Amino acid sequence: MSRCVAVRWMLVLLFLLPAAAARAGEGRGWAGASEGGSPRRLRLLQAPVVDTTPRLLPDPVEVAPPVHPLWQRLLVEGGAGVGTGVAGALVGVGLFMLGNTLQFIEPGEGPTVLPFALAGAALGFPLGVWWGGELMAGKGSLLATFGGAAVGGLAAVGLWSVSERSGQPLSGLLAGVAIPLPVVGAFLGYELSSSLRKKAMGLEVRPALVLSSRHQALVLAGRF
Repeated sequence: MSRCVAVRWMLVLLFLLPAAAARAGEGRGWAGASEGGSPRRLRLLQAPVVDTTPRLLPDPVEVAPPVHPLWQRLLVEGGAGVGTGVAGALVGVGLFMLGNTLQFIEPGEGPTVLPFALAGAALGFPLGVWWGGELMAGKGSLLATFGGAAVGGLAAVGLWSVSERSGQPLSGLLAGVAIPLPVVGAFLGYELSSSLRKKAMGLEVRPALVLSSRHQALVLAGRF
């Protein structure tokens, strides 16, 4: 019997040891915190800064493109068109000479050099008008520029054919009107398409985020 009682007391002690150790640790922590007569407290080193004023996030400033007068735009577009047209005519002449050298074109039987030069100039002039307008901050369409030149060229061919059947002085007048029509068509195609694109881009809306300590708001700032 004494041996069973001793085993029971040993089991009780084993169960009570963890609880006693936990209480002893809590007592030491509280004693350490209470050294000096008062418990230690956390101290706030810096008070939080609360900004209640709404702030607008910085946004890159967009500078409006310069607006050039019409006569300046036409002068630059015309100069670029003439220069590119001359370069295109030279390319056409070079292709004609290359065809003669490689015997693609039989001398005296094939076309002359004039159609090649005219085709090169007809392609080069609208291209020059387009990139000249782009230099002047234009927004014209390359396709519209070529389309205007093509319409002007067709009108010039029609007037030229009518002038050959007419007598003087009507024949000379129609021929004089027909010659600049492709040039005028290229200018009109570029300027009209540029004007339409600028009107379409007239409304610009950009988001702006306004932040404060109490609320957040998303607003839209625009230019009409």
